[in-house]
Amino acid sequence: MNHRLFGLAVALGALPVAAQATDVTILYTASAPFVAVYVAADQGFFANHGVNATLQLAQNGSVTVSGIVSGSAQVGLPTPTVVLQAIDNGLDLQVFATTNMFPDNTAAGLVVTPDSGITDAASMNGHMIGVPGIGGLLDVVMRKWVDENGGDSSTLNIVEFALPQTADVLRGHQMDGVATLDPFLSRAVDSGAGVFVGNYTDVIPAGTAAGVLTVTADWAAANADAIAGMQAALDDAAAFIATHPDEARAAIAHYTTLPPPVVAGMTLPNTSNLHVTPESFAFWQDLAVDQGLIGAPVDLSHMVIPFAGE
Repeated sequence: MNHRLFGLAVALGALPVAAQATDVTILYTASAPFVAVYVAADQGFFANHGVNATLQLAQNGSVTVSGIVSGSAQVGLPTPTVVLQAIDNGLDLQVFATTNMFPDNTAAGLVVTPDSGITDAASMNGHMIGVPGIGGLLDVVMRKWVDENGGDSSTLNIVEFALPQTADVLRGHQMDGVATLDPFLSRAVDSGAGVFVGNYTDVIPAGTAAGVLTVTADWAAANADAIAGMQAALDDAAAFIATHPDEARAAIAHYTTLPPPVVAGMTLPNTSNLHVTPESFAFWQDLAVDQGLIGAPVDLSHMVIPFAGE
């Protein structure tokens, strides 16, 4: 090699090498509140921040936790009470963002069969009610709503079902009612399969996190840059959703596998702030303790990974 070529090789070798994207599999359940994650994937925001994200559908929030613990996925999208229970059972999990924040106007709540006889919380006693995950957000908040409004949640026969089957289980009278959310709630009501009794999520205080992007603490420690990249991507997605509602609804249709007309008129989730703090989970911690889901409060300051710079 002559001196000129040798010098060029040395110079090129001194140039910084572009950071390689981190491969991340994200386990999610089919629901509208995860729209910021859908948009971050579809619009390339994850890729722009050094994350090669693959979204993989799971049956419920507990499955997403199992996936990240087993290593088949790196990020899961359970609800806060599922994470708290997992930590209480000895798993070292952390959350680095929320999918949406309360108050949230997305339709969610109790839908019942037209002949169930259920008209309010007090008339639910003794009935079979489906939830997308026992111990998950829609389950525990429903129990709180029932107990505070004249019913007794301990008398309910609570079973699990898959959210996309909302209309089918009601139409087939497999259950008397289900705790569900959009776009499946509106589809069930519009088709006549169910009657909407009420949105019980209004008992959740403002500033409370909903779905959470969850990782193992070991993975978080080894992948701080990827977590910061996903946080930045979610901020980009939130800004995009605010000005591109049609594209956001198209992403919901794609990842929930529902026809676009079904989601065309739905209210979008509150994605105005996806940052998390320990205070974002205070309501869930108190509720989990009150309902006996966890034996003692968990360390929220360890559980929460703040957004970069906060």
